[in-house]
Amino acid sequence: MFWRKPKRKTEVHAQRTVGFVGEQDGEPERLLKDALVAEFRNAAGLKRAYLARVEYADGVHVALCLAAPEDPALVERIGARFAGIFGRHEHLDILFLGPGQEAELQRVCAPFHVAVATQ
Repeated sequence: MFWRKPKRKTEVHAQRTVGFVGEQDGEPERLLKDALVAEFRNAAGLKRAYLARVEYADGVHVALCLAAPEDPALVERIGARFAGIFGRHEHLDILFLGPGQEAELQRVCAPFHVAVATQ
């Protein structure tokens, strides 16, 4: 299951299979990652974040993959930061990683954010 933040309304989609292709990186993506790291400092339960190319049945897409419990409020905050950089006409898939998915993802992509453990 992934969340897609389209023009104005968040949509939830389910995918039977997700393949992890590799890391998505470039100058605009680095701007997004920097903005998201600032947001993630206050995200409870978020352990790691990845910006990856993922493959669904309909092709390859870019997705923000999160090792975190599903959080609709976090999805909205991410969407606002994304829209501030790329505009509301673009969308970002947000995938909350299920059991076993993170290990598969780590074979092709390193996290751009790792939460600092607090005591």
